[in-house]
Amino acid sequence: MQTFTDFKRNAKDYVERIEATKSPLVLTVNGKAEVVVHEAQAFQQMIDELQRLEKELQKLKLEALRS
Repeated sequence: MQTFTDFKRNAKDYVERIEATKSPLVLTVNGKAEVVVHEAQAFQQMIDELQRLEKELQKLKLEALRS
């Protein structure tokens, strides 16, 4: 976690690190987590995987109801 203020001061460095690691960064305000910054492609992959898993779960639920 990093402070939002530090992120603003060093945004370029943080963005480069996020792009390189594909890991999200949690930003804090007054010591509390407020914002997550994530590399766009990695975020989209996470969303795609979540949607795939939701479809699979729905399919399994329907199969269980038919049994």
